[in-house]
Amino acid sequence: MILRAEQKGGGRLAALTLVAFAALVLFPAPSRAQAKRPITRDGLVKAVRINGLSTAELIQQVQSRGVSFEMTADAEAELRAAGARPEVVEAARANYRPAAAAPATVPASGRGRPNVPAGAPLSKNEVVTMLQAGTPPARVEQFVEKRGVSFQSNAQVAREIKAAGGTNSLVGAVAASYTAPGRARTPPPASPRPAPAVAKGPDYDDLTDQATAAYDARNAARATQLLTQAIQMDPAQPRAYQLLGFTQLYLQNNITEAERNMRKAIELGGSASFRVFHDHANGSFNQTCAGTLFVTKSNVTFKADDGRDTFEAEDSNVKEIKLNSLAGGAFGVLLGGKDLGAFHIKPRQKINGRDNFNFAPQTKKKNESELIIALVKSYGGVQG
Repeated sequence: MILRAEQKGGGRLAALTLVAFAALVLFPAPSRAQAKRPITRDGLVKAVRINGLSTAELIQQVQSRGVSFEMTADAEAELRAAGARPEVVEAARANYRPAAAAPATVPASGRGRPNVPAGAPLSKNEVVTMLQAGTPPARVEQFVEKRGVSFQSNAQVAREIKAAGGTNSLVGAVAASYTAPGRARTPPPASPRPAPAVAKGPDYDDLTDQATAAYDARNAARATQLLTQAIQMDPAQPRAYQLLGFTQLYLQNNITEAERNMRKAIELGGSASFRVFHDHANGSFNQTCAGTLFVTKSNVTFKADDGRDTFEAEDSNVKEIKLNSLAGGAFGVLLGGKDLGAFHIKPRQKINGRDNFNFAPQTKKKNESELIIALVKSYGGVQG
């Protein structure tokens, strides 16, 4: 059930400039993309399972970082069993990024110049075939730089090279290495050998990934430590605040600190997440599904753990959000009901024919519902 409430000579130089522009459009910011580590299968499963991020936020992470695994039937089954919605599965399927090949070794006797045999400029088919045969892109780039290429690059050629496993760096080398028929290729001067790479510590993504795993293992101290480090590293990103508030609320029972970090996450464009039951039985809570309610600056959404039942209401369509007196509330106990600290959301315009939706915190704590209501009113301007 899905419920929604909406709101070049000169000529050659010009060609090379056009190719470079096309490469930037098709493959933007290579240095930043390469710096992000793809999400592992285990990491994505845990992120889905703890429900600390909304579906939209998970998809954004997958699209930004990619995933390090192919979407096999087994991987899809594991993600769906953890509660992944179809959109998350499809995003992971479309954003598989295989591990980068190790750079080719340059012999010391080469004095910085790659050991490439002399020969004619490479054709496009030769470049593509080398990549498809498993030659590391860095090694193919050495051939291109020394021998040149016999074809001019364009956006379509760049796509073919990337599809065969080439990198942005290789695409750029091809664009700059065209050798016209009858002209000899002058290799670029040798560059000094780079200093050995220095091992780097974990970045923001690594820290939040590790914190997600710590939360999944119910290790609150470790999750808090990692998320605090992530916030210190990049205080302008909402994700660590969001996960820290979630950890403080559900593993440390610290609602005051949880609220502080949840508000910071929302202010930075993220969300606050709460584990709730969604009532399917007109307020009796005899039939429910478990899931996560997300509060942002502009809407309230719910995603069931089974990935099927969702609710979304733009703030402009929320007429009222209040604690329940009877259904799942304190006075309902007098009539034989249950006190679940429940609350309701009433849309201005009916959603799928309904004008009232009941939720209750899985903790059954009234103060958690009060926090949800306060956040919705603070950022959405809801008066009721």
